[in-house]
Amino acid sequence: MVKKKVLFLVNKDNVIYNFRRELAFELLDKDFDVVISSPYGKKIDFMTERGCRFVDLKIDRRGTSMLNDLKLIRAYYLLLKQEKPDIVLAYTSKCSIYGGMVCRWLRIPYIINNAGLIETSNYNALVGLVLNILYRVGFKGASCMMYQNGRERDYIQPKLGNVHYRDIPGSGVNLTVFPFTSYPANDDVVRFNYVARIVDFKGINELLACAERIKAQYPNTEFVLYGDYDDDSYREKVTRLESKGIVKYGGIQLDMKPCIAAAHCVIHPSYYEGITNVILEHGAMGRPAIASDIPGCREAIDESKSGFTFPLKDVDALVEKVERFINLPYEEKVAMGKAAREKMEREFDRNIVTNIYIEEINRILAKNE
Repeated sequence: MVKKKVLFLVNKDNVIYNFRRELAFELLDKDFDVVISSPYGKKIDFMTERGCRFVDLKIDRRGTSMLNDLKLIRAYYLLLKQEKPDIVLAYTSKCSIYGGMVCRWLRIPYIINNAGLIETSNYNALVGLVLNILYRVGFKGASCMMYQNGRERDYIQPKLGNVHYRDIPGSGVNLTVFPFTSYPANDDVVRFNYVARIVDFKGINELLACAERIKAQYPNTEFVLYGDYDDDSYREKVTRLESKGIVKYGGIQLDMKPCIAAAHCVIHPSYYEGITNVILEHGAMGRPAIASDIPGCREAIDESKSGFTFPLKDVDALVEKVERFINLPYEEKVAMGKAAREKMEREFDRNIVTNIYIEEINRILAKNE
């Protein structure tokens, strides 16, 4: 019997490794042929060693070059013609829009998980119009849309007519891989993590401004930054602040668990998200979060119980919430961490997401037989 083939379209190795590997391995266990298309990164080796096949495909993730995007569409066309997958699973904007577009042309079933709405209001009217057209063209033929938050669903779904969809709790979090971990023994020094790409829309400007103000008032704090530089213009500023003892740069970590265990809280001032895995992973290990009050962050926090939210881009409000957390009694910080873990267990277990995907894949393949 010929195996059914599933093709994952992702824009970076950590997307498949950090957030989709449980699904990929579940499909392998169910005797699917699993193929991953992505730019190569070290985490791909982990996937191929366990039975996945890899196709290296370059993607200009943040670029706006029409020529590069046309090259990507052509590359996806050639890839799908060669691989002839039974179903395609697409993640993140360019993979979802352009991969979905090609799947639609070739009549290949596909599931979209856009994972973070590109707000058309952030651009001029022409760019906004183009984005809306791309959403329609790329997503309208989907066999299923997976929405990580209600804001994204309510924005995109009306453009797609009667396309089938499912609501999912983000990518979920593996509660075994990220186990509950005892809180730091004391809060003599309060440590805050920032875990994200270093780029403006992840809130790095707000984080650095907050760190400068807080360190001036509370020298017994630490701000540790983890992530790669998506925008090299920040290197000089981060290095300068590090030389002053205001922040520490922790680089790119293959295993974030020791970094999470050492922290008291995570700060996530992002501008847009699907459901942010940063908060989910910290919450699973029993760490509270302070995050932008946006779709994709607010769902992962029970306000004042497992963390705090603040208005988007409002540095004053962020500083106020960080001060509030610093001044909590140690026992209340510990209780917030426990509440964060309990919320992850109730609402964000990754098995929920994996099971929904398996249900939809089986439904779609049965329908097309």
